[in-house]
Amino acid sequence: MEEKKETVSVSGVISEEMFQKFMAYHIKALNKVALPVILTAFFLLVWFFVNLNWIVSLILTVILWGMANWMLAKSIKSRATKEYKSNRQIRNEVFLTFDEDGIRQKRLKSETFWEWDDIILIDEKRDLFLFYVSKNTAVLLPKNFLVNHEMTKLRKIIHNNALTQKVKLLEEAV
Repeated sequence: MEEKKETVSVSGVISEEMFQKFMAYHIKALNKVALPVILTAFFLLVWFFVNLNWIVSLILTVILWGMANWMLAKSIKSRATKEYKSNRQIRNEVFLTFDEDGIRQKRLKSETFWEWDDIILIDEKRDLFLFYVSKNTAVLLPKNFLVNHEMTKLRKIIHNNALTQKVKLLEEAV
């Protein structure tokens, strides 16, 4: 007798706000190394080469860090809004199916399938799941698409099929 496959099927429209959150998560993850390196270099440059007191150098670096974070947030929001408005596919309803074989995504007449081995990273955030299929491309699954029992089934499917070193689920959710 054949065993029934565990499946989670959801659908919905990715909102502009949710897409902006994805872009913020994605870009901030890329800048975890770059911004501290730049700020450290700035601090050392001001302290040693401009010959300012280290406290003044530190204060200037903190001010620069605040300005950089503010500009980065504004830039991310602007870029995400522009991308969202220019890409009609993102604004259409998406149908996602998760099972032991992989992830199926359907929008209008377009259908895509990824096996679990194709997923390079699964990252759960407070309000969405990100299934990275490349360094810069992710399948977005807002948590508001799921009801409680579907969330549990999805986590079970992820744990049973995804490679564990590629999964970053929230601790309280595991």
